[in-house]
Amino acid sequence: MNYMQMKTRPDATSGEEREGFCLKAYRKSELAGLYFPQAGKKGALQGLGRWIKQCAELERALERSGYQKNRKFFLKSEVELIVRFLGEP
Repeated sequence: MNYMQMKTRPDATSGEEREGFCLKAYRKSELAGLYFPQAGKKGALQGLGRWIKQCAELERALERSGYQKNRKFFLKSEVELIVRFLGEP
């Protein structure tokens, strides 16, 4: 099942629940920690930043969505893009 085929559960209140990952707004450090659980906060943020930069399509999609690099969190729509290009953490 790919990203576009996933459906929202009717009883999901804080985002789309599926297999332990919740599609919602995340603090950048929290989402980075899900992708890099063994790294510290700084290392996880750097790792996620590198992955985003290495995926030019993702970087362009985030720019088009209004992504603000200095914001401390990812909007739900930005998390959706990240998951589409990088997969679930």
